[in-house]
Amino acid sequence: MSKTLLVLAASTYQIPAIETAKRLGYRVITTDNIPSNPGHLLADASFGVNTIDIEGVLELAAKENISGVIAPGTDVAVTTAAYVADQLKLPGPPPNAARILTHKQNFRIFLAKLGLPCPRAFLITSDEIAPAGLFDGRSWLIKPSRSSGSKGIFIIRSQAEFHAHIAESRAFSMDGTAVLEEFIEGTQHTYEGVMKDGKVVLALLTDRDTAAPPYTTTTGHRVPSRLSEPVQAKALRVIEEVLGSVGVVSGPFDCDFVADGERIALIEITPRLGGNSLSRLFKSAMDFDLVAYAVTHACGDAFPLPGPRPPKPSAITILGVDRPGRLSWNVVQEESLRRESWVDTLLLDLPKGSTVTPFINGRHRVGEALITGADRDEVDARLLELKRRLALTAV
Repeated sequence: MSKTLLVLAASTYQIPAIETAKRLGYRVITTDNIPSNPGHLLADASFGVNTIDIEGVLELAAKENISGVIAPGTDVAVTTAAYVADQLKLPGPPPNAARILTHKQNFRIFLAKLGLPCPRAFLITSDEIAPAGLFDGRSWLIKPSRSSGSKGIFIIRSQAEFHAHIAESRAFSMDGTAVLEEFIEGTQHTYEGVMKDGKVVLALLTDRDTAAPPYTTTTGHRVPSRLSEPVQAKALRVIEEVLGSVGVVSGPFDCDFVADGERIALIEITPRLGGNSLSRLFKSAMDFDLVAYAVTHACGDAFPLPGPRPPKPSAITILGVDRPGRLSWNVVQEESLRRESWVDTLLLDLPKGSTVTPFINGRHRVGEALITGADRDEVDARLLELKRRLALTAV
């Protein structure tokens, strides 16, 4: 195949797209500002243009005569991918949709205009005092306006905690601003799926696991969800309404939301493949290669879509440690776990003894595991068993 796919970024969560595209016969090129990222070694050619350099990426894309562009697992590059696709008349979300959906404050304003439930939010442009009267027993989130990987996100409950974290949150934001957002109590969920002709035609709903407060980093996903069917259906209707309102009618999407009883509050939704190995879970649970679909869709090629189906019970867990030190685990149990029929995948990113830091954002993962079970209860029990036997820690 003579078509070239441009993959924006080349870290761990872009590797599945790179490997899948090459397996399907596409020429793959990558670009970002980190030459050591592992995906560059897998590509047919790699470049050093920053993924947020819109004009620089467009120049590269035109020079390489690409047939498609994709930004899997990273919000910060979605705007660039949309702009490049629009300029070169390639498949992709509208640029205005990317600008709205990947900027947290813009997204909150947009949801409010649609009359959809969303957290109260304030744009923070300096290390100033937070708006008065907010910390009266309620919790808030401070987060970068434009970032990804849960970097610089903290649950806070006081002015003192605001001042302790605001500079870090702003430092992780592409535009130097942060959002102070009402923290909604409830269960955390993700919908990963496919839009076609303005409708969700295939989707996987997960119960999302997160790090202990004050952090919110995703540490895994489990299926089938324990959310009630009426609330699941309501979430899908909201997703269709939001994406339709910004002109996203086809392609992959990733949506995080909170459910509190019958209430649904969208946290974020982006027209891209999700990170945190969601595509690996999708393939196991749905018998569908979502990455292959996203790659071919980006290049304007057809890919058969199945009808809706219930997920097979399974879970993906992102492995990390809770303190700094040198990485350690039970090697004997690691080998034993790899032989278990219910352990589909067990990956460790770093050698034993590597210096590691607490798992408080996506950069700090040390591995992942995919497990299966006969039902959700068995998946939950096996997840606990895997962590107990592996005994992953920092010493």
